[in-house]
Amino acid sequence: LFISNFLLIDPDISFSDPELVLSILEDALAANRLLNPGADGALGIDPELDENAFFDVGEQTNAFYAQANFEAGIFRGNLGFRYVNTDVDITSFSPIAVNGVRELITQRSSYDDVLPRFNLIASPTDNFIIRFGYAEDILRPDFSDLNPGFSFSTSENGAVNLGNPNLIPETVDSIDLSFEWYFAPASVISIGFFEKDRTNLFVTNFEGAALLEGPTPTGVNTPGGLIRETDPTCPGGGIFNPEVIPNVLGDPAVLGLCVDASQRDNDPAVTTQRGIEVAFQGDLSSFEDRLGFASGFGLVANYTYQEFSGGSNIDTASGRGSQVLGENASIPEGLLDLSNNAFNITGFYEKYGLSVRARYTWRDAFRTNDFGGGANTSGSSTFGFPVVTEARGQLNGSISYDVTERLSIGAEAVNLTKSRIVQRCVTGSGPVCFVGFPDRRITFGATYTF
Repeated sequence: LFISNFLLIDPDISFSDPELVLSILEDALAANRLLNPGADGALGIDPELDENAFFDVGEQTNAFYAQANFEAGIFRGNLGFRYVNTDVDITSFSPIAVNGVRELITQRSSYDDVLPRFNLIASPTDNFIIRFGYAEDILRPDFSDLNPGFSFSTSENGAVNLGNPNLIPETVDSIDLSFEWYFAPASVISIGFFEKDRTNLFVTNFEGAALLEGPTPTGVNTPGGLIRETDPTCPGGGIFNPEVIPNVLGDPAVLGLCVDASQRDNDPAVTTQRGIEVAFQGDLSSFEDRLGFASGFGLVANYTYQEFSGGSNIDTASGRGSQVLGENASIPEGLLDLSNNAFNITGFYEKYGLSVRARYTWRDAFRTNDFGGGANTSGSSTFGFPVVTEARGQLNGSISYDVTERLSIGAEAVNLTKSRIVQRCVTGSGPVCFVGFPDRRITFGATYTF
């Protein structure tokens, strides 16, 4: 695909020398005007600060670690803790102007955590190991989630993603128990059980912009006769975007419309994630004297089943979703991006400097906010709910050969079967929201070590 007159700006230069970037752009505008004397538009660039989008997040962390190791008979392990102190400063412009000026304000928060950890390993025999572990960890919110700034799109279907400077870390209490049997050299079969209690889980609250009830305002003709709220307070939900150029949901001659909005938050209820994992790894290298070249074959595989319970966050229909599904439509959000079943199988051959691998991965359907239509796509297109990504498998492969001790050549292939991505609205049996067609990708390369 070729696109003419396409401009790319080096981000390093745009930050280190913005004046240079602006002068280059102005020179380009002037050169274009010489070629097109009748073109419209100014030749000078006068950038303005977008106070809504401005933010600055600073995080300082101090930590202290302590650990004691022990060993007695068939048992060994360690016991310890981690103390973490975190200070966060978030600066943005005040939402309320005083005498026409919005002042910079800084929100400060601080939290302390004592995070214990315990690991125990028992070896009843030389080839059998039992592992037990307990740990408490925290997961801090991303800076983008803390960001109080936001930006407006000119599209009536562009949702506004709001950060939340009041987010606190997610706490995870984990218990793991596993059994490992090393039945041959470089070969193992294992089974593990795990349970995680997650408090203050990060969730997304979606608020759809409502449509006006009753007749369409006089003089406003829209396809289908639908129009969004134009009251800046958005009493029906969403957030007022003064930059929207209405297309099918408002008067195109009047800027401004209520649009969908989403914001990150914490779920104070405990969400429990538990499951089981079975793994196998083995090869035939110990049978080289009997199998010869065939001793290079091997297999790595694992299967995981997991489920969740608890949590209090509920996704409800709003905006267009209320009209399509009904005002009382709701689904517990739960733990997103979780598949009940997933497995990986890798077959390989490694011998005589040749390495060949084929890996097939598969996972069950799962609910997600990672909508293929784009992060800024309006929630109206998904009725205000996370989408369901259908079960999908993918086959990857690689091959490499050591020509000499220093030189190796090879190729890698991703998605050999061109497996597509299908996402459905609301539930796994809902209408299709998005279909992606990721292509097969093959990369050739060589490595020389000196």
